[in-house]
Amino acid sequence: MGMKNVLLILSTSRTSEEAIEFAVGAAKERGGTLVALYLLETGLAEEVFDRFSDVGFIGDRPSTELSEAIMKEYRQRGYEELGLVQVRAMEEGVEFDPIMEEGEVVSRALDIMEGREVALAVCVRRKQSTFARYFSGSLTDELKEKAPCEVVVIEE
Repeated sequence: MGMKNVLLILSTSRTSEEAIEFAVGAAKERGGTLVALYLLETGLAEEVFDRFSDVGFIGDRPSTELSEAIMKEYRQRGYEELGLVQVRAMEEGVEFDPIMEEGEVVSRALDIMEGREVALAVCVRRKQSTFARYFSGSLTDELKEKAPCEVVVIEE
């Protein structure tokens, strides 16, 4: 029968109504399952600490409790995002497989693509100037390069 599942990659910084609609529509069209991955990126709490300490809001050594509170907040946001996607999938009669994990974006997405027989992956990239994109590279570019399936990037 072949691969027909669609992977929607969500993260703490990249959620898009357009991407959700596109992924649900693609899964419905293919008769596949919508696999929604909400990724809690490795080092997320440290990134928040760095930003706050750079502006002098917190000191250099945040507490374990603060780290846990930040991750709990991101996890809660993830459950809410996955719930919104599930409602859209249900409205369209599309099977839904939610996944929430912590890890590095590209490697976790590639693992799921292979393990869930994904034919199409949908991810979001913030709009950047060509100049900025040239110097920064992006996770979406790396994902497109390494993915064993088609990858659609929604720019917002």
